[in-house]
Amino acid sequence: MYKIGIIGSENSHAMAFARIFNGLEADVSYPDIKVVGIGGHYPEESEKVFRECGLDFVADKPEDMLGRVDAVMVTSRNGLFHPGFARPFIEAGLPAFIDKPFANDAEEARALAQLAKDKGVPLAGGSSVKYAWDVQLLKHARETAQAGAVFGGEAAAPLNMHNEYGGFYFYASHLAEMSLTIFGYDPLSVSAFLQGDNVAAVVRYDRYLVANRFHNGNYNYSATLYGEKRTLFREVDISLIYRHECENFAHMLRTGQMDQSYEELILPVYYLNAVERAWTTGVEQKIERPALA
Repeated sequence: MYKIGIIGSENSHAMAFARIFNGLEADVSYPDIKVVGIGGHYPEESEKVFRECGLDFVADKPEDMLGRVDAVMVTSRNGLFHPGFARPFIEAGLPAFIDKPFANDAEEARALAQLAKDKGVPLAGGSSVKYAWDVQLLKHARETAQAGAVFGGEAAAPLNMHNEYGGFYFYASHLAEMSLTIFGYDPLSVSAFLQGDNVAAVVRYDRYLVANRFHNGNYNYSATLYGEKRTLFREVDISLIYRHECENFAHMLRTGQMDQSYEELILPVYYLNAVERAWTTGVEQKIERPALA
């Protein structure tokens, strides 16, 4: 039995993951995995998950879970806290899921990923939207040239600029990871513009350009792949993304195998840092590539 601790209860993710792993969803079962503890900055929310999902304990401090769990899921809304929450468990050799955004700062993301790599600790996480079937369909179409040579594309997703959870970074990782999954983890640079509470970005690849539309107040996800032979458009259905994410984490726990490299997991942070610099300076910004030893 893999005993899981969740850190961060102030969102739908913590409750969803605990319900799925603890057998409270009728059509899915993980008999070898159970969420046993929860903690974070919001005790009242932690109590709700504790009661509804039949957990064993609420931790006063995240570190109190050490010795009581086999892995952790860091699901707090603000990526500012993710490295600090995850570090003690990675140092102890425990596999970790780190929700979106992996971190708010690229250097903090790199340092945490380097620690995990050095210790041989597998990591999962990021935005669940990258696992949506529509996103995977467009990724497959690009990789197999179903639309012919790619000329470019677009991706659009919600944005929430004004919040207590990191501002731009709270929601923007969904679009960054959706776009990277579809169009590739090798972007070169980005130009970006802030208009009101919306952000428009143009991401430069070696062979094509991709538009990213971070739209405030419209909670819909979509993407378009422009090809030599066809244009493929998908409205992205996110109804099953928590289940896809749990299945990915469960596979990692059982096998020790990551479905993304450490570099790919943290590239969205570099990507979003570059988007913010681009609209702030009005100058196209290079998207740095994570460099791990």
